Amino acid sequence: MKTTIPGISFSVVTLCAALLAFSPRPLPAFAPTVVRANNVQINGIAKAGTRLVAVGERGIIIVSDDGGTAWRQAEVSPDEGSSLTQVFFVSPRVGIAVGHDGLIVRSEDGGEHWREVRFERQRPDPLLSVWGNGDGQVFAAGSFGQLFVSRDAGVTWSTVATPAGDRHLNAIVGDGQGRLVIAGESGTLLRSTDNGLTWQVRPVPYEGSLFGALVLANGDWIAYGMRGHVLRSTDHGDTWTSADGTVNASYFGATQLANGELVLVGQGGAIVTSQDEGRTFAVQSAGGAQNLVTVLDIGRGKLALGGDAGVSVALRQPTARPAAPAPSTAASASASGAEPS
Repeated sequence: MKTTIPGISFSVVTLCAALLAFSPRPLPAFAPTVVRANNVQINGIAKAGTRLVAVGERGIIIVSDDGGTAWRQAEVSPDEGSSLTQVFFVSPRVGIAVGHDGLIVRSEDGGEHWREVRFERQRPDPLLSVWGNGDGQVFAAGSFGQLFVSRDAGVTWSTVATPAGDRHLNAIVGDGQGRLVIAGESGTLLRSTDNGLTWQVRPVPYEGSLFGALVLANGDWIAYGMRGHVLRSTDHGDTWTSADGTVNASYFGATQLANGELVLVGQGGAIVTSQDEGRTFAVQSAGGAQNLVTVLDIGRGKLALGGDAGVSVALRQPTARPAAPAPSTAASASASGAEPS
C-alpha cells in the first residue's frame, strides 16, 4: 500500500499539534480580577478608623483609604460566594460582616483581610444586621427570628432567645448604655435594657415591616421602614410615635451628620433629611431607577451611598437650621423691666 505525500504531511502536522497540546509550557498571564465600586450591589458601609469598608453581593468586600475615590477588593478566606448584608467595626482594627447562609466573617486588620468564623450552607437563611458595643459584645440578627451574640468580639457565637418567633429581624442597634432595639417585619420592635440578656416586644403604631433603626445624638431613637413610615422614641425605645416620612417610598438606611441633620435613603434612590431629630422631613430626591440601601456620614460634607449601583460618594451641604428671630425692642425693654421708648 502506497502512502501519499499529502497523507504523510497530514500525519506530521497532527503529531506536531498533539505534542504541542500536551507538552508543558508556561501559562499565559491574566489580568487580576477587578471589582469596580459601581458594578456590584452594596448593602453595608462602615468606617474602620479613617478607612471605608463596603460589603455586598457574592461576598464582595471593598475598602477605600482616600474617602471613597478609589476602592480595592479585600481578601476573604474562604470565599463562599454568599452575599454579605451588613458590616460593623467594634474598633478601628476589628470588624464583623454578616450575610446569607448564616455567614459571619471577621477582620483584625481594619478590613484588609477577613476570615470566616461561621457558615451554614445547609441553612441558607440570611443574617441581616450586626452591631456591637465597646466591650467586645457583638449581636447578629436575621431572618426567621435569628439572633446570635458573641462575647469575644466576634470569634465565637451563641444563640439568643427572643419573643419574635419566626419573624425576620432586619436591624439591631444599641446606645452603648445597655439599651438595644431590634426592628423587624410586621411591625416587630424588640427592646432590651440589660445589654441583650432579655428582650421585650414594644407596641408601635405601624404593622408593616421596619427595615432599620438609629440612635440619635440627643438620645432619641428612630425606626423606619415600608412606604415612608418613620417612628420616634424619646424614652430609649420604650414607647413609639409616628413621624411624617414625607415620601411613599421604603427607607432602608439612615445616618446622622455632625450638625445633627438626619438623612434617610431608600427605594428608588429616595433621600430625605430632617433638622428636628426626625419629627419632620424634607425631600432631597423623590426617587429614581436605583435603590439606595445604606448611607454613612464620612465627614467634610460627604456621604457614602450604597445600593443597586454600587457605592458612591456625594457632597452634602447640610441645611442650616433657621436662625432664631431677633427680639424686638419692646420685648427687650420689657424683659429688662424698662418702659419702651
